[in-house]
Amino acid sequence: MRFAIVGGDKRAACLSALLWRDGHKVCTYALERAELPKEIPKAGCLQGCVYGADCIVLGVPAEAGGFLNAPLSGEKLRGEELVAALWQGQRLIGGRLGDGLCLAALRQGLQVEDLLRREEFAVGNAALTAEGAIGVLTANSEKSLWRGRVLVSGWGRVARLLTLRLLGLGAHVCVAARRADARAMAGAVGAESCGFAELESRVGGFDFIVNTVPARVFGDGALCAVSEDALLLELASAPGGFERTLAENLGLRVLAAPGLPGRCAPQSAAKVMCEAIYASLREGEG
Repeated sequence: MRFAIVGGDKRAACLSALLWRDGHKVCTYALERAELPKEIPKAGCLQGCVYGADCIVLGVPAEAGGFLNAPLSGEKLRGEELVAALWQGQRLIGGRLGDGLCLAALRQGLQVEDLLRREEFAVGNAALTAEGAIGVLTANSEKSLWRGRVLVSGWGRVARLLTLRLLGLGAHVCVAARRADARAMAGAVGAESCGFAELESRVGGFDFIVNTVPARVFGDGALCAVSEDALLLELASAPGGFERTLAENLGLRVLAAPGLPGRCAPQSAAKVMCEAIYASLREGEG
């Protein structure tokens, strides 16, 4: 099978190598700063990369700032430009594909797969994100997670896996969640819990605050109540849970850590991605 890998982070480079070692033809574009086996070509133009490819693979997320996500390239490529270079019947795979990109691809007659809609990939990605988040917290604080006080906002896959890992390290964890059933489940695994309306009265007691909710759940009052020596970690996509400008004006430390799997464990992240792609292709054949 012929794969075209367009953009992406270090995990895309590792994925290219995995696919090539499995015997597939692989060509890349917008990965010029990536380290690749010499047998994998770096195409000089988009059309040369995608021509004849059975499957075009984008990054996770596929888009960033209105362009295809390509941190290892100086190329600025819009999704519409990519779609215009493809042919009916080709398969387009990526993570968190935008509505505009999906619509354009379907109109072009492409087969489209968003990896983050596949449960096995979403869970694997969340597990790597939770592990990476712990690494970021420990590397950027003089406090330990053992006996540390950690607030985790949200109760999605990342928040659940992160909470379990933090509890295993001996941290005192509180989960802020909107739904009563989520708060009940957090309590069942050994964490405290609270609603978002309680944040302003609770946030001052934490050493670490980790947000996984892609919405402004920490209001101005809550940010003003955060301890000045607390470390805030943003894991959610835009707009995120913190008003970052206000937080920085208050002297708070806010770390943004998007795409943690590709940064902290690109080889493992590429393996999870590769397995999900193969599963998708098998389903397509069926």
